[in-house]
Amino acid sequence: MDIGEPTVAAASDELASLLLGGLTEAAAAGLVEITEMGMRDWGYLDALTRLSRSGPLPARVRIYLASGLAEATALTELAARRAEGGPWLRLEGIKFYSDGWLVPRTCAVCHEFADTGSAGLLFTDAATLARRIGPFIANGWRIATHAIGDLAVKTVLDAYKLAFDHDRQAIAAAAPRIEHASLLSSDVIAEMTELGVWACIQPSFPVTDDADIGPALGTERESIAYPWAQLAEAGTRLLVGTDYPIETLDPLVGLARLVNGHSGRPGYRTERTAPERSRLPLALALALACDESAGTTTLSADPIAIGQARLDELEVIGTEPAPYLPS
Repeated sequence: MDIGEPTVAAASDELASLLLGGLTEAAAAGLVEITEMGMRDWGYLDALTRLSRSGPLPARVRIYLASGLAEATALTELAARRAEGGPWLRLEGIKFYSDGWLVPRTCAVCHEFADTGSAGLLFTDAATLARRIGPFIANGWRIATHAIGDLAVKTVLDAYKLAFDHDRQAIAAAAPRIEHASLLSSDVIAEMTELGVWACIQPSFPVTDDADIGPALGTERESIAYPWAQLAEAGTRLLVGTDYPIETLDPLVGLARLVNGHSGRPGYRTERTAPERSRLPLALALALACDESAGTTTLSADPIAIGQARLDELEVIGTEPAPYLPS
């Protein structure tokens, strides 16, 4: 008796059920679209594709493949996979990684950490990253790279310049991203802005990492941590993400943290408060958190009308995602 296929089918059904539950949870929180940054197994896409063929998903889904999976797959197969998308599911880009994280001091920094004397871990040099990115750029994939430390961010910017043959207009048109971009000097911010590279920032990081910023960077460098206001003032192209499941999925908590530096919603009352450099005006923060083309989220009140002091009173009434237009 061959029991292999039923076992695989059962596992696939279980994964599809779990993914549907996660999307339902995201919709209940007020999200009409989620972006998966770094899918490592085709089984997830297969399960989502099956779900999407049965009807509208609770939230539409964009996917960036982890670089390891993308590089292990033929470009022709990647193209075929991308073409299978549909109105609720889009395979969009490739995610690379250049360093670690601030809390364990594994992000790559230009100056040694004040409390450990180490400079973190830089996973790649600019030339190597550029060579890896090149084939995907040539085939129309969007590129995102995880970079938290200032050395890592600078390395990624250098890699983008190499990959696009120093054509700044081509870089801006391709809109490559840096995920997190957490520790940034003024020079790095200026170059990111000039190149047209997007920074995907996480409003929760300055709150949940607050206890580590001073010890890690020291008083002379702590101002480079999470400088969202400086990014906005410079005109850097910005996106807002959650980094779920490390951070909360709730977009209203993220909005309150981005505007007020904290959230007073139940379960978040004892948190620290982010500094002024990590806060943005309400109108800008709301614009970054919303995309009209993705669908509609109905709230209990207009965030602009009630003002930033009452953001924690907002509740989600319902969501209505919009299908992707044919590409």
